[in-house]
Amino acid sequence: MEVELKLLLDPQDNELLLQHPLLGAPARVQQLTAHYFDTPDLHLLRHGAGLRVRMVDGEWVQTMKAGGSVQSGLHSRNEWEGVIDRAWPRLGKLRKLIGDDVHWLAVLAAPDLKDRLESLFVVDVQRHVWDVESGGNRIEVALDVGHIERQSRKVPVNEVELELKDGDPAGLYAFALQLLEDIPLRISNINKAQRGYMLVRETAHAPYHAQALQLDADASLREALPAVLGNCLEHIQRNEVAVIEGHDPETLHQMRVGVRRLRSALKLFATVAPCLPALQQDIDWLGTELGAARDWDVLLCSTLARVTATPGGQLQTLALETAHAKRRQAAQALLSPRYTHLMLTLGSWMLQVAPLLNGSAMQFSRQIMQQLHKSLLKRANRMDQDDPSSAHRTRIAAKRARYALEFFHTLYRKRTARAYLKALAATQEELGQHNDLAVADRLLRALAQDHPEADGEIQFARGYLMAQQTAQPADLDAIRSRLHTLRLPHIKH
Repeated sequence: MEVELKLLLDPQDNELLLQHPLLGAPARVQQLTAHYFDTPDLHLLRHGAGLRVRMVDGEWVQTMKAGGSVQSGLHSRNEWEGVIDRAWPRLGKLRKLIGDDVHWLAVLAAPDLKDRLESLFVVDVQRHVWDVESGGNRIEVALDVGHIERQSRKVPVNEVELELKDGDPAGLYAFALQLLEDIPLRISNINKAQRGYMLVRETAHAPYHAQALQLDADASLREALPAVLGNCLEHIQRNEVAVIEGHDPETLHQMRVGVRRLRSALKLFATVAPCLPALQQDIDWLGTELGAARDWDVLLCSTLARVTATPGGQLQTLALETAHAKRRQAAQALLSPRYTHLMLTLGSWMLQVAPLLNGSAMQFSRQIMQQLHKSLLKRANRMDQDDPSSAHRTRIAAKRARYALEFFHTLYRKRTARAYLKALAATQEELGQHNDLAVADRLLRALAQDHPEADGEIQFARGYLMAQQTAQPADLDAIRSRLHTLRLPHIKH
């Protein structure tokens, strides 16, 4: 199993790394040209594998990486590597390296795979390599500078790989944090092969939604914590590049949801693994940065669409300008050292705290769901039409219960879990529509202060939306009654 941490840096900062005292002796320099192979229908990619052949020190080396996971930039993958006699894959030799791993042997047993393979893209980099001892760990540090090429199209490569040769994976985070003190770095959650496949498929960065989490019925708490938090981190980090480089409001929305799920998960585990205060502050900061941008996206793309007519026409333009400015601000937050420090620290904390936990994930989740259900009913009982914040608190309670059950859903009977989640989602949706109007009013008041020249149009929109909210209030009694008939899902036996 290969374990490595991938980091991005600006080319102008390469010299800072090359001269950094932590790396010691001068680097070994290699020129590496790797051809990546797959079938026209991307058989290997669809099965989570990558196959390359590259020249290393005068010999052709064949490598297949497959499966594994990415968590806070820490890539863990199966790796099979060996010398071959040509620049084209030798599948027979690869099968011998794989041994008795039935799954990956089956992937290579696809009909006519040998004849259908073709070189899809090339990764050409100059690599500087150092062997470092740090905190009792042996780490190979590599700086790769070059490009990925597909049919004359190129994308640049400028990244650092920290590969664990011997020791504790948490040591990679510790070493990266030391480098971060002197060099601006960003975590990379996609590898060169994935970037190459993006060229092949000509795809942009699409919104990444939360993936269903699978926990075994006998899962321990020490297994559940990294699985749950890792699922949240993947949701966040797989949307990073799209938020930084793109303009799709859904990618920002999904990243914000990922942060909310993370915060909710940390609250769930707070009794057994309390989050470090400084870490919690940085997570709250990230949520605030993304939340400000998302609120303006909702106002622009959804809420203002309810206003059927406005005098003048300035409001839409002002809202668009502000939404773009808030998105740029969110992107800058993701490019900041503070964000990188957060992700590295969180990854390290997860690795260190999980082994200290004891107990059953099933028993823990049952206790948590009982507490959250009780809190939800308590909030629902206090809802009052004259107190909009009371409905908001109920909505947050419903969201926390839904996230918790989504994390542990495989421990419960499918039918009862699905019914519970459906009811909570409906509660969130109904109360959320009115929360959007309350947020919109706050944003419009701020906009009126900054742009008095558009005050008439803004006040018209505010009045229209408030009238709509008054005319269509949420039926709090019906929501309360529905929640009181709701029964907790049944644990699997």
